[in-house]
Amino acid sequence: MLRISKVQLDAFLLHDPKEFAEFMVQHLQEESPGLIDRIEPDLLREMIINGLERGRSHGLQSAEVLASFVSVMFHIAPNFDEHPDIRKALRDTRVPEPERMNRLFDSVPEKAWDEAEKQYDPDAWFPELREQQD
Repeated sequence: MLRISKVQLDAFLLHDPKEFAEFMVQHLQEESPGLIDRIEPDLLREMIINGLERGRSHGLQSAEVLASFVSVMFHIAPNFDEHPDIRKALRDTRVPEPERMNRLFDSVPEKAWDEAEKQYDPDAWFPELREQQD
């Protein structure tokens, strides 16, 4: 039986953003098909790759944590990380990265999540569109 360590998996998935996108497409199809069933496959992959970069902008590095981050983008809002309470928790380097996403839901008040969901901005999936608007 082939055994792949978490470090090897991270290196494999994060070395090539397209591989990470394929992994996430499969994950989302299994876990939340209703969230993505109307999104064209190439567009979905682009959204995931942009989400990967967005997660990295918060110092997130492991494939598992970045996959969670991108999943939250689909479930809550692609710009959920712009809410001040959520952003603060995401960037809290006192919390080890593997725990950060898990603790995010415990440490951030439900009201903040509701506000983040209400502030849904579809352009957050495509930072180049936001830059053109500014």
